[in-house]
Amino acid sequence: MEDLFKIPIDRLKDGVTETISEMVPPDFLTVDDANLLFKDPVELKGQAYLAQDHLILTLDAKSNYIAICKICNEQSSFPLDLESLYITEDIQNIPSKVYNFKENLRSAILLEIPMYHECNGNCSKREELKQYLNPSSN
Repeated sequence: MEDLFKIPIDRLKDGVTETISEMVPPDFLTVDDANLLFKDPVELKGQAYLAQDHLILTLDAKSNYIAICKICNEQSSFPLDLESLYITEDIQNIPSKVYNFKENLRSAILLEIPMYHECNGNCSKREELKQYLNPSSN
């Protein structure tokens, strides 16, 4: 699986653009949090190319994740749709001439996930719990 995230720099010389189109197992997103689960593969689409002395990656990532609803405390599935992720790296910082973008992608995806979730965008239990909430927060 590690090879799915590697870009050989030598293949990108002379204006060559490498197309990225992969279905990646969600294992690389595993976090030590029982309230956030990744079970579906991540669809990656994008390009890698050189611009002077920099490697440029533009990526879209789509998948789903499971999180706990802040209202009903039940697990719900939520879409992950990361568009136009832009990663750059100076090629001098890639001594092996093979760039592994796994950690950059993982960080970008995890940063996109909101801290709080509500199933279906408006949890059906909200009305039941309304009486317990502060009237100014409704």
